[in-house]
Amino acid sequence: MSQSAAGPPAAQSATATAPAPAPAGQPAAVVPVGQSAVAVPASAEQPSLTPRRLRQLMVALVVGALLFGVLGAVGLGLQAYALGKAEENTAQLIRVQEIQTHLLTADATATNAFLVGGLEPPAQRETYDAAISNVNRLIVDASDAQPADAEVLQALNTQVNLYTVAIEEARANNRQGFPVGAQYLREASAQLRTDALPILDNLVAANTERADREMSATHPLMFQIAAVLILIGYVLAMIWLARRFKRTINIGVLVGGITLLLSLIIGGIVVSATGSAVNGLRDGAFTDVTAAAEARIEAGDAKSNESLTLIARGSGSAFEKAWQESSAEVAKQLQGLGVNDLRQTWTTYSGVHEEIRKLDDGGNWDGAVEVATGTGEGTSNHAYNAFDSALASYISDTGQETRSGLNGPGVVLIIGAGLIFVGGIVAAAFARRGVAVRLREYQ
Repeated sequence: MSQSAAGPPAAQSATATAPAPAPAGQPAAVVPVGQSAVAVPASAEQPSLTPRRLRQLMVALVVGALLFGVLGAVGLGLQAYALGKAEENTAQLIRVQEIQTHLLTADATATNAFLVGGLEPPAQRETYDAAISNVNRLIVDASDAQPADAEVLQALNTQVNLYTVAIEEARANNRQGFPVGAQYLREASAQLRTDALPILDNLVAANTERADREMSATHPLMFQIAAVLILIGYVLAMIWLARRFKRTINIGVLVGGITLLLSLIIGGIVVSATGSAVNGLRDGAFTDVTAAAEARIEAGDAKSNESLTLIARGSGSAFEKAWQESSAEVAKQLQGLGVNDLRQTWTTYSGVHEEIRKLDDGGNWDGAVEVATGTGEGTSNHAYNAFDSALASYISDTGQETRSGLNGPGVVLIIGAGLIFVGGIVAAAFARRGVAVRLREYQ
């Protein structure tokens, strides 16, 4: 009997057994092509991070450039605003000093008129009325111009009203020949100096401090620090792009960085130039106008004390001492100004005053009064008016120079602020374009 056919071997009929799983943490074994098992990689290939980093870099450069422009515009704009405030405070300072001058002019005129006796000369009455009218007008103007001074100026207005009422009482008694009129006059003058003028002194100090603080402001400093940091960021960006793409220069980022650098240089030149101009103005015209105004105030005080000395009839040593102190202060301020014509006119007036003192001390009171109240050449009024007129003209010219000198740098700063802002926008546009070119290489 023939042998039966044998079945296929089990090893051949069975399908290939899948390879055993690889131990944890090790990659699967790769089966050669043609076998039924397919190898699966442990991890898929990671996508490139470069496009994301380019987008982040683009945002950083654009934001940095725009921030540069905004900070520059704000910094220079604030500096221009500070100079504008300095100009306003300077104008207020001059206004307050004018109030002082007119008050002392009114007092000097009133005391001088008392020496005549009876009805005062119409010209002197007009001078007094004009001075008080100017005081009232300037108080209103000063309150409107500087709200911070309004409350103090209201207190000053009260003192001025008290002074004018006392002067009217003194005049009424003087017209009737009552000796008490002179006492009312002395009390009015004393009240002016103890109550009204100290208020004005405080206002002068406050506005001088404000003007000086605004002229010393350095608002662009923060912009300059930030600008340097932003420029450093642009340099680092160019270095990264050069290494990553094997290209030495990225034109867009380079042009953007150069634009920022030029804007920073322009801003620095503008700030430096305007700062030098303002410093020169502060040490020059601003100092001169305040010194000249102080000299005029002291001169008015001296003229009042000259008349009060004569009104006291031999017992006015305190008033003469006050005249000497005011005269010394006038000479000191004029010495600092260095204007020979002003010094000469004050010397002329001082010489007339010395003549008045010689006549009075020598017993010739009537002669002293004639020199003190006359209006012709060689009299006290003529010499004083010549000095006061010359000094008033100098203050007007120097004050205008100061205000114009503060306006000029302010305009330059505004122009510089606009240029820096535009520079920031241009730099942002170029930087964005430069990075976008590299980004398109991945699209």
